[in-house]
Amino acid sequence: MVFNEKLYISAYDSNCRIVLCESIKEYIQKKRNKHNSIAVFCIGTDRATGDSLGPLVGTRLVRMGMKNVMGTIDTPVHAVNIDEKIKLLYERFDKPLVLAIDACLGIYSHIGSLSIWEGAISPGAGISKKLSEIGDISITGIVNKWSHNGIMQLQSTRLSVVMNMSEIIADSIFYALQNENVCEKNCAMVSENL
Repeated sequence: MVFNEKLYISAYDSNCRIVLCESIKEYIQKKRNKHNSIAVFCIGTDRATGDSLGPLVGTRLVRMGMKNVMGTIDTPVHAVNIDEKIKLLYERFDKPLVLAIDACLGIYSHIGSLSIWEGAISPGAGISKKLSEIGDISITGIVNKWSHNGIMQLQSTRLSVVMNMSEIIADSIFYALQNENVCEKNCAMVSENL
């Protein structure tokens, strides 16, 4: 489903890894010639269950052998250090195409959905924080319902929702960044083994 120029994918759909993987590849193809490298920038902290989506994605990607990742459970990118990490990102990688990952709050019917779009992410928007925007391609996982007390919503989010979405996002990114056309084959194998 496309809404506000963002593609929404249900994490409960059996083909979600394939759809997300192919979408990532499509966006990368559109932007690849303007960049010399690809970096994955995972935003969030493990201090709130809902906000741990980004660091869980980053940790899984590093464990899968990816080197071009910033933001893990051990070394998170969060509100306090995001500007420093953005600066480091552009120092470490040569003209990177940045895939930004973050958790977000949304409408009740979108909980458990992933969204992907071309453009930057606005971290902290769901909890009324204005942080630096980042990303050429952005992926969010809608972990809970938006409310005026966004911090409480993030702290009361079910870990199973976050874990499931983090695995889907990480697997999709990993296979999308492989040189061969492996999304359908490998993402389907991962889905069958769950």
